[in-house]
Amino acid sequence: MHIHIVSIFPDIFKSFIETSLIKKAQEKKILKFSFTNPRAFAPDRHQKIDDTIYWWGAGLLMKAKPAIDAVESIIKKIKSKKTKVPLDKGGKQKGGFEKDFQIILPSPSKEVFTQKTAHSLSDKKHIIFVCTRYEGIDYRFEQYMKKKYKKQFQKISLWQFITLGGEIPAMTMIEAITRLIPGVIKEEASRQDESYNIQKNMNNLEYPQYTKPEEVLWMKIPKILISGHHKNIDERREKKTKKLKK
Repeated sequence: MHIHIVSIFPDIFKSFIETSLIKKAQEKKILKFSFTNPRAFAPDRHQKIDDTIYWWGAGLLMKAKPAIDAVESIIKKIKSKKTKVPLDKGGKQKGGFEKDFQIILPSPSKEVFTQKTAHSLSDKKHIIFVCTRYEGIDYRFEQYMKKKYKKQFQKISLWQFITLGGEIPAMTMIEAITRLIPGVIKEEASRQDESYNIQKNMNNLEYPQYTKPEEVLWMKIPKILISGHHKNIDERREKKTKKLKK
């Protein structure tokens, strides 16, 4: 999977992509990251990408055109790599291309990111995250994307709270999505037996788990978990899972 980040602060992602399993996935060629700064598409010499809001709106708003151009430049590169796709009479590539990428705008929205969303995106070849700042972005960016890339554009919220920008929400989504890609997590069972399992309609919360030592301060591991009785252990886990759902 190739993840493209559109951001005026790409350095925020530096430690994120150079640490832990995300770094290892890149080394194994499972993940790839690219960054595009919309300032590069600003027409003025100061590379201004924000301005005041019409009709006394508080704060600044990111301009639509630099962000649109940034996204289009990425899509153009993705499209140019599909050399094996047959061309139609007009010289344009036939079908299939649109299925390769998704454009995500992290922003307050009716659509909320869930584990089901993560699964739906985990098989994409390219995901473009557009990270806004200030008071958001000129609505014409969204208007353009909805019209030209209706099936590929998603405006997604993490939940009912506001951050300083879209970078941290994008990182959260990236972790949730990429951990579902085979090879990113070594233990396959870690992805199959977990909270918000789509096979269980995302109604489950995982049971309590323990590691060594057997006693921490006054707290001991339940005896049944060290009994070796698999059936009883499985029944306890199922019971504790149901209890957490209430």
